[in-house]
Amino acid sequence: MKRPDGFDSGRPQDPERTAADLRAEREALARESAAREQAAREAAERDAQNRADAAREQEAADTAARAAERAWIAERTHAVDTVTGVEGGAGDPDPADAQETRDVSASLDVARLRSAPDRVRALLPRRAVSEVDPVVAAEKRLRAAERQNKRRVKRETKRFTAESRRRRRRVLIALGTVAALVLFVLVGAFTPIMSVRDIKVEGAASVNVDEVAEALTEFNGVPLALVNENDVLRALEPFPLIQRYAIERVPPSTLIVRIEERVPVIAIAEGDSLRLYDAAGVVLGDVAERPEGVPLGSAGMRNTSSKGFQAASRVVRDMPAALRAQLAEVSSTSGQDVTFTLASGVEVFWGNTEETKRKSLVLETMLKSLGDRAVSHIDVSSTESPIFK
Repeated sequence: MKRPDGFDSGRPQDPERTAADLRAEREALARESAAREQAAREAAERDAQNRADAAREQEAADTAARAAERAWIAERTHAVDTVTGVEGGAGDPDPADAQETRDVSASLDVARLRSAPDRVRALLPRRAVSEVDPVVAAEKRLRAAERQNKRRVKRETKRFTAESRRRRRRVLIALGTVAALVLFVLVGAFTPIMSVRDIKVEGAASVNVDEVAEALTEFNGVPLALVNENDVLRALEPFPLIQRYAIERVPPSTLIVRIEERVPVIAIAEGDSLRLYDAAGVVLGDVAERPEGVPLGSAGMRNTSSKGFQAASRVVRDMPAALRAQLAEVSSTSGQDVTFTLASGVEVFWGNTEETKRKSLVLETMLKSLGDRAVSHIDVSSTESPIFK
């Protein structure tokens, strides 16, 4: 069955429940309508209050603006009258105008004007901007341009003179170094600060060290830089055992003399003693017995300037110490026939002074290889084909 307000579901309806729901709905609608009306009334009241406040504020601002305008006009009028009375000789201003000016000024509220909105303050009269003196402005612009130009010139000068400053710095450093070196040399050469106060002798074995040091005492007090090697040579000439020397200056006051002694290589019989010679033929002294490693020279080698002596002494000097210790006698006449006699009695024909080191190696090898074999003669003049018998 069709319901008046819609589709009939076919189920029975509760009349009491339907009426209650309708009443509740009507009450809810009534309350909602009342709330909307109340809100609308409150909004209208607030809007009216705001419009009233805005009107009062606008009226106050307009009143203040008009009062400020009247005060400004009165002030300007009073200033003009004052100037006219002083310069033009006119009488005093109208008392009515003065009274009006005083009344307006008294009614002006400065605090209220300051608190007025921006649109109100914009209506207030403003003080005329004073004109700028063109001469003063031009001078200011000129000074600003001069400062800017000075800064630009300073930057450009600094940029273009950087290389010259670096070059000048290098020159100053070089000059300072040279000056310091010159000062150091002058101090060392002409002042007693770096003079000789300690002399050391090194490398002496056969030479008396005390005697050598005594001969060098003449250099005490002499600046280290002024110690001459020729003077040291003259001081060491009385010592024939010194073959060569070298000096070392150790600042501030130490002089070290390193000497190399002459080595005896040949002994030649002179009466009851043996006279020792080095490879240069310099007499090193007389001894009673032949030292080890110094062979006894033949009678034909008494002339130290002969080729035989020079060849034999050179071979002995360049020979290894182990092999030299086995030499007993040496002889040579032409320099090409150097012959040695070992302590074991073996005769060794050496030949000339060439390939001394190689011949020494060959001789040492043959002596080791032969061992205890009875050998009377060894020829090492040719290192490629040595001979023994």
